[in-house]
Amino acid sequence: MTDHPAPPAALPVWSVLTATLTTQSLTTLCALALSAVAPKAAADLGVGPALVGYQVSLVYTGAVISSLVGSGFVHRLGATRTSQIALWLAAAGCLLSSLGSLPALAVGAFIIGLGYGGTNPAASHLLARVNSGRHMNLIFSIKQCGVPVGGMLAGLLIPPITLAIHWRAGLITCALLAMAVSAGLMLCRAGWDGDRQRAARLFLSPLAGLRLIWQHHILRWLALCSFAFSAVQLSLISLLVTYLVTEVQLSLVTAGGLLAIAQISGAAGRIGWGWLADRLRSGSKALILNGLLAAVAAVVTALVTVDWPWLWIAVLVAVFGFCAVGWNGVFIAVIARQAPRQSIGLATGATLSITFAGVIVGPSGFAALHDGLGLSYAHGYILMAVITLVGVWCMVEARKGIPPR
Repeated sequence: MTDHPAPPAALPVWSVLTATLTTQSLTTLCALALSAVAPKAAADLGVGPALVGYQVSLVYTGAVISSLVGSGFVHRLGATRTSQIALWLAAAGCLLSSLGSLPALAVGAFIIGLGYGGTNPAASHLLARVNSGRHMNLIFSIKQCGVPVGGMLAGLLIPPITLAIHWRAGLITCALLAMAVSAGLMLCRAGWDGDRQRAARLFLSPLAGLRLIWQHHILRWLALCSFAFSAVQLSLISLLVTYLVTEVQLSLVTAGGLLAIAQISGAAGRIGWGWLADRLRSGSKALILNGLLAAVAAVVTALVTVDWPWLWIAVLVAVFGFCAVGWNGVFIAVIARQAPRQSIGLATGATLSITFAGVIVGPSGFAALHDGLGLSYAHGYILMAVITLVGVWCMVEARKGIPPR
């Protein structure tokens, strides 16, 4: 008879939540820093502002790869050390990008992505060990607020540094902040990484995680749902201003303000949906409701005209952002709850690689339809509603394998 290892000791919830939220915020800041000053950087490099679109794609390409292999680092080195490595990679990518050449920006973006994707398997492993009680969805959702927090930091921090010094100084600042946070994690590593397995393989096959989720009914449908939801999320954020300016005929300032409302509402949504999932005692139910409301909001967004009162449009984009941006934390909590205990990091990373693929495919796929077939932005929001409903159907399929609690 084989002895099974004892479960690792529970970790303090607020300490772990603070560490994972800060790590997520800083890696997101590094990923979005160039986006915050794209026109200035593009002018200095002699290219068009569309450069940032390619930079973001390279970031998420790196994130897909590290999501697939990050679980090996978690098991071999520990989740805290893996978080430090993610911050080191994000810092290295920023420093490389600060050299100011197109090849350096391309390689730097990919390295930043490797760090960005490596945070989630490590964070899920740590958060699954805290004394969460009935608040697991809320805790994971608060951690996922690191993404909009990082975006807000990029908007508030990098432009002033760019105006005062240079956009490259902004990237160097991001690298220094990431290194400072990684140094702070050293204080926690001894106590939090006691469950690491020194004999575990460091580099897992990228197919290992994909095999796990494909063989697991619930994880398979969760991954497909996240592909649809993430495609809609990034399409909303990347296309909203262009739609409101070119087809609805709003001013650029008004459209930018509405985008900010959608982003802020999305940050609130991550906490709100986590709270609701805990009240319902079902993350999958909350995600189904989220998708249905997002689909309705997408259809109504396609009907907006310049004659609509500004308040109506603001409420609409707030609801859309609350749903389309607010689902991530509950989703990751469902993965952590349903995955085998020893494979939480592997399942999270593999599933999020599918999520990041949706990020890459969604906006670029719509751009191809717009340019190639003449699809209007309004029709694009109808398409987003359809894709969201496909994600809802995938979540309904996943629920068939989830035992009642």
